[in-house]
Amino acid sequence: MLEMEDPSVNYPLTSGKPLTMFTNAKIIWSSHTKTKTKQDLVTSMASSGYYDSVSHYKALVARRKALNDELNNAPASYRGMLLRFAPGEYYYMCTRNNNFSNRDQKGRLGVRP
Repeated sequence: MLEMEDPSVNYPLTSGKPLTMFTNAKIIWSSHTKTKTKQDLVTSMASSGYYDSVSHYKALVARRKALNDELNNAPASYRGMLLRFAPGEYYYMCTRNNNFSNRDQKGRLGVRP
């Protein structure tokens, strides 16, 4: 699950754009004990749980097969986490089952104060 800038596009925010959905969220509970920081949260969500933290990614990058760009080697199920989002409107997409020509999985999350 990745943050999008606008629902009319079919790609996530690029690295040059500021992320707000996950970086402003508070982790209440995580199925991964290593997911503690905001960057860990973004890493876990973007990799569908293949990496549960930045340190996990750094430790495994040389020993484990790299994450497939279509997430084919990511876990089939993601146990996830419980988050408290800051007020705002967020757009997100799932890249797991995304085909730019004929299907997409996108959503909008509105959080009131």
